[in-house]
Amino acid sequence: MNANKVIMYGAQTIVYGAEAESHEALTLVERVRFAARRYYHGSRDAARFRAGDVSKLDYRNYEGRDAINLGDVAIAESTTALIKHALPIADISPINWGRLDLHEINDIDAKKTMLIFSGSGYFFLNPDGRLAERINDDLAYLQEHAISAFFFGVGLNKPGQTTATKPSGFHPEDAAMVAKLLERVQGISVRDATTQSILTPLTSKPVVLISDPALHFCHLMGIQKPFDKKHLAENAPPIIGVNFSFHGKNSTALLKKNLQAYCDVLLKLQHENGAEFRYFVHYGTENVLPKLLAQRGIKIKKVPTGTQRAGAGDTVALAREYAKLDLHIGGMLHSCILATSAGTPCLALAYDIKHQGFFDLMGLPENCFSAANFNPDALYLRAMSLLANPAPVRNQIALRRKELQAITQAFIQKTLHPYTET
Repeated sequence: MNANKVIMYGAQTIVYGAEAESHEALTLVERVRFAARRYYHGSRDAARFRAGDVSKLDYRNYEGRDAINLGDVAIAESTTALIKHALPIADISPINWGRLDLHEINDIDAKKTMLIFSGSGYFFLNPDGRLAERINDDLAYLQEHAISAFFFGVGLNKPGQTTATKPSGFHPEDAAMVAKLLERVQGISVRDATTQSILTPLTSKPVVLISDPALHFCHLMGIQKPFDKKHLAENAPPIIGVNFSFHGKNSTALLKKNLQAYCDVLLKLQHENGAEFRYFVHYGTENVLPKLLAQRGIKIKKVPTGTQRAGAGDTVALAREYAKLDLHIGGMLHSCILATSAGTPCLALAYDIKHQGFFDLMGLPENCFSAANFNPDALYLRAMSLLANPAPVRNQIALRRKELQAITQAFIQKTLHPYTET
């Protein structure tokens, strides 16, 4: 845990996120072991995929302590940048979800602390429909310590549901726990309308819809679409980004079901207009996927890896590549969000209700496709339409992102600002 706490106006500020702080470095033995295991499984999966067999494809074969989610890193970095831009805070201490109990704090310091629950799928539903246990642990921590706490762009994750139908809500016991948690915090903001509709009945406080913090990543980091005169030349092939979800049981099952169909769509785009592809690795387990795509004859290059511990600039490098694309096809939600942040038209391969929530918020619901009921022809036709006429979507992205940034800044000023002064 980061022990360097910088206090401004007598306040200690903590960003509490899924990947808010860096992982510990791997030992040499761990690096060798993980590399050997990944090489073995990668070679085996590639050989089987050549024969059309994906039955043994399993994200767990590529897991390790060095596998990080760059989307979650981008959320924490965006949250930090948004708050530091708006408030008189010199620095912010990061803590990863599930580690609050390791943060020792006395009663005096607690009264000068501001805790930011940072974005994305904080409310995660397990396959049995119950919330993650860490949420109860966080409630216990807040009940013990007199900390000013805020939800900043949090969302509900429900893997396996990809339609626009809203979940019915939490299990009664979980609903009671969440109601206590909401009572304990000073401000609540969420990333999508579904989360807003589920939390609102559990509190008398306003639940403000601000969007996912990572939507503003490129703007915050000064990343703009480059003017590439060569690429604008007549008949230049389009550059299309690709990302697939390969980080959990449900997303892996959908990938195994759809991988050949995904390849067919990419090959068709390549054949029709000479498209070239870039694979965006958001989680380390995905590194095998561009190799499998290349086996099908897809012209694809991999951009920054997600297997190593995140360092300064990793997410910035990723976002700069998103800004160079003509179109992106994304599975991981934050692959879609970072592409959108860069102003790039994006098509989602949704494995969770959260994808539809984001595209609805952006006013682009037609760009979200269910991976559970995948229609390759619909994806192909929409991709060709966006390649032919991207301007309306790019304009919609710019307009809506600016509107949501203003709402986010207003939430910070109204809700968080009073707690930065002694």
